[in-house]
Amino acid sequence: MISLSLLREYWEGIAFRISDITGVMPVTVDKEMVKKIQGLATGSITLFFLPPAAQSEAKSADSWRERNECVVFVMEKYDPQRKTSFAVLESTQPAIEAVKSLLLQDLTEPCPLLNIDVSTLNTVPETEFFAGFAGWSLGFRIKTY
Repeated sequence: MISLSLLREYWEGIAFRISDITGVMPVTVDKEMVKKIQGLATGSITLFFLPPAAQSEAKSADSWRERNECVVFVMEKYDPQRKTSFAVLESTQPAIEAVKSLLLQDLTEPCPLLNIDVSTLNTVPETEFFAGFAGWSLGFRIKTY
């Protein structure tokens, strides 16, 4: 399983490299999370990430490896009376494309931090995320050994 602190630091670094993204937030299921998300400023674009689920791909203890299912969201908090969810998809599309570009660029480094299976990259439009948020999700797999 991938280290959560390593994953958090990676996403913070990605967000730092993309000027449109105003913050990074891990998503958990609890009462305080809803308050934190609703407290974000209208117009802010946040990179949310879920803790990955890990599944063994090992045939034996000698060949241990796991497949980590990862999902990140690039979401804008918006006022539905002033902006449509489709307009938010248009305005956040460059940010999700920048995230994908940096993921692929980082994968070409000599020792990539995340061993992403590029054939699993999936981008999906998202609307009504925590009511008043829209944008994109990006799903992919990371192998850990």
